[in-house]
Amino acid sequence: MEFASLIGSRFDFDRYGLVPRSSPRQADLILTAGTVTMKMAPSLVRLYEQMPEPKYVIAMG
Repeated sequence: MEFASLIGSRFDFDRYGLVPRSSPRQADLILTAGTVTMKMAPSLVRLYEQMPEPKYVIAMG
């Protein structure tokens, strides 16, 4: 499932309060699609640590 199509008008995530944010300090959810490699893992952990509480992760694929 493509993330770009999920935020489009057909599914309308805005009505559920889901808005893409440009900074992890404004987000409470990380949506990860695909494989998390060893090279990418430290960056993902750093993003997770920058998020305010409560924080959630959805990993797909």
